[in-house]
Amino acid sequence: MMSSKGAEQMLHVALRLAQQTQNSDGITYIHDLLANVAFAQGELDKAEVLFKDVMQRVLSQGTPQDDLKIIHMSLKLAKIYEQKHDWPKAEEGYKFCMKHLDKQVQGSEDEDVLMLWGMTLDWYARFLHEQNRLEEAFTNYKKAYEMCVRLNGEVHEQTVILLNDLGTISFLRGDNDSAIYYMTKAVETGRHLPNMEDFSSVYVNLGSIYMQKEMYEEAQKSCKEGLKNAKRHKNEEGLKEATVCLEELKNFLKK
Repeated sequence: MMSSKGAEQMLHVALRLAQQTQNSDGITYIHDLLANVAFAQGELDKAEVLFKDVMQRVLSQGTPQDDLKIIHMSLKLAKIYEQKHDWPKAEEGYKFCMKHLDKQVQGSEDEDVLMLWGMTLDWYARFLHEQNRLEEAFTNYKKAYEMCVRLNGEVHEQTVILLNDLGTISFLRGDNDSAIYYMTKAVETGRHLPNMEDFSSVYVNLGSIYMQKEMYEEAQKSCKEGLKNAKRHKNEEGLKEATVCLEELKNFLKK
């Protein structure tokens, strides 16, 4: 398999050919591919410059602002600004995407629109979570979860991740009963996904919430399941989390 660096070099060769033949569409297409490679590799400054260039090229051809291509690039730019800690620009970008997709998603069965809407809700929810805007984060995670179920069904890794997020936010809001509800649902769903490698963290999160509610027997059972799952997947991070959870439980029981 070709490395990402090798792929990037091939794209630069293709870009020179496109420039020599003055193939404008080819140049735009290759810049878009290079932008996505840079984005995936975490080369934020390079990705930002390339995405902006592609957007200008596409808009100059008469493409409207609410075209999915523009929204998709705007979403990635918002994520870049978030990762660069430019919070106002990140929020502006996410809101731009939300505004245009909100209109398109009404009554739509277009899978591309629905998938982009779900992705935007998810990314914006994570941004709000990081900003400690828990009420808004919860609302957006809930919408993202509902869209994920609509697109992928209940038994899907992304569904489990979003249920875990809803449980986490509920816990942070001080609503332990809702936190247990969402985490338990995440565990029940994840049991049908034997290949989900980081599933152990859901068990550990549920165990931690049980601990806070002084439901020590349930906490121990959940953390042990997390440990077993992490061992099965050889998940080092999961093993650490489950071990810490069981150690904390021992300390609670000593009090």
